[in-house]
Amino acid sequence: MLENLLNTDDLNFLSYLDSLGDFALFSTALPAIAIYFLVTVPFFLVFWVWYKKEFQARRIQQKQRSYEKQWWKEIRQSIVSILIFTVIDAGVYIAQQHGLTSIYQDIGQYGIPYLLFSVVLMIFLQDTYFYWAHRLMHWKPLYKFTHKVHHDSIDVSPFTAYSFHPVETIVEGLPSAIFSFLLPVHFSALIGYQAVSLVLNVIGHLGYEIIPQSWTTHWLLKWKTPSTHHNMHHTHVNGNYGLYFRYWDVWMGTEFKEYPQTLEAVYARMNDSKQESTAGQESVKAGSV
Repeated sequence: MLENLLNTDDLNFLSYLDSLGDFALFSTALPAIAIYFLVTVPFFLVFWVWYKKEFQARRIQQKQRSYEKQWWKEIRQSIVSILIFTVIDAGVYIAQQHGLTSIYQDIGQYGIPYLLFSVVLMIFLQDTYFYWAHRLMHWKPLYKFTHKVHHDSIDVSPFTAYSFHPVETIVEGLPSAIFSFLLPVHFSALIGYQAVSLVLNVIGHLGYEIIPQSWTTHWLLKWKTPSTHHNMHHTHVNGNYGLYFRYWDVWMGTEFKEYPQTLEAVYARMNDSKQESTAGQESVKAGSV
């Protein structure tokens, strides 16, 4: 009956809306929510619940100040952020259907090496974008209306990673759309980039230091931000604006001067705890002889 009342163009449009809805729900929103919980929950359970006492020395802020109320708030805001990301992805999908993006379908067109390279490239480009957008959102006239919600979390947890004001969510979600227009990129590379980005984001907001101390003196790995680096941004606010890497903060002089000492103090606690644990085990062995 309905088909008799609609012309062919109407049916095509309804079919298009149905396709768009399927993409938004089944290819974007639901997978993104699943990935969010698959990444955040294990990190949270291991460090904040199951082995909390064992990892106490790794805790950057020694006194815990975040509890259930904050965590649920962060989760709710993260779900809203994912839904906004979905709207952005739907816009990219529409553009792709009209041949306006640089997204390609055949992996063989550029090969596996380029696909992997494109993921790494997008991570580095996003980090540069994030540094400058982040600094802009700390500008006093914008801060209250964009970034303050994220800074309501001082003692950060894995759930803080996507806890944004809707305006900041749009800012954070734009790189995926930009890359879709500027770079030849496969859909799987976009998914891979978003997944890697989430993992790095969660590590940055973990609240515990898991980056090996040896990295901090390595000529290349020292540019990767330890968890302490971004944790200090949440406690000190105006500095350490980079999320994945340190180089923009170093080049622009925005890295906190006390950062090396703060990081060293965290590693000193970790080393002391390890020595105490080793001494305790040796004492037990000696007593059992």
